[in-house]
Amino acid sequence: MATHAPQTRAYLLPDGHTVSTAVDQVLDELDAAQQRVGRVMAVVTAAAVRDVLTGGDHDAPFDAAWAELTEAQDGTLVASGVYWTAVGERRTFVGDLGQVDGGNGVFDMNEWAPYLDDTNRAVWEPISERLADRDGRRVFRIDLAKAAGLPLD
Repeated sequence: MATHAPQTRAYLLPDGHTVSTAVDQVLDELDAAQQRVGRVMAVVTAAAVRDVLTGGDHDAPFDAAWAELTEAQDGTLVASGVYWTAVGERRTFVGDLGQVDGGNGVFDMNEWAPYLDDTNRAVWEPISERLADRDGRRVFRIDLAKAAGLPLD
């Protein structure tokens, strides 16, 4: 079998330092973007609970202090529709609003809650409490006031 040495380089690459610097920079940017996603979606979670319980009336009173999020098999969080009042009473959207409105509230929250995941755990986990696992899945309750106070930038 005959072999021959290549006559020219297949393509030119930047030097190793330039590539290494670019890798470090883009990974830092990716991490920063993921942390921002976590902050924004935690705020959205707090807003969604408020909107579900007030029918979108942002001036209406409500007393939700925590919302339950369950970790799905893929590591994303999903809203269960369970929340706790400021005095610690456990309630549900369905119990308070009925099957249709409460179920729709959970569905609406789960458009955004799955953006909370392992990539931004450093944002949402410190403002959450770990609850007992359920059906082999981790369960958390997020502090809605702390979530609402996170910066969007």
